[in-house]
Amino acid sequence: MKALIAALIAALILCLLGALPLLAEPPQEPAAQNNRGGETRMLRHLLQMQPEELAALRQTIERIERMSSEEKIQLRERLGKLEKMAPEHIDAMRERFQSITPETREAMRQRWLEMTPETRSEWRQKLRTMSREERAQVFEEQGFLPIPGNGPKPSRPAGSESGEE
Repeated sequence: MKALIAALIAALILCLLGALPLLAEPPQEPAAQNNRGGETRMLRHLLQMQPEELAALRQTIERIERMSSEEKIQLRERLGKLEKMAPEHIDAMRERFQSITPETREAMRQRWLEMTPETRSEWRQKLRTMSREERAQVFEEQGFLPIPGNGPKPSRPAGSESGEE
């Protein structure tokens, strides 16, 4: 359970890190000097992004909009900790997150979003005290992982119809 939440948090943090350049202080270019808040620079950056990147950014913004004030404070604290981490530690977190299948991540996210902010806070506290193995067991027992057979069906290789060879 704790690993799942840690993975979700890591994913959100990674998405937010991708948006950090948009929020950074713009360099003083002649065009940006007359633009309050770097809006032109941000717009140029958005126009250069791929559709997938824009979709991910939109989802991140929507998640932030749905956050309570407490959740935003906690996320800012986590971002501060992330900024202080060694790059190799961040890379390891990213690898762990990417090792979780998209189906599993979505099931975990949906389950998490169904909880009230108070329940999420209780879960965070509980997960912090568990080992990785205990968290994995709790994730499975508490329904954070998808039910086998309810995900997308794998495609069959051409010529291998069921019951025929």
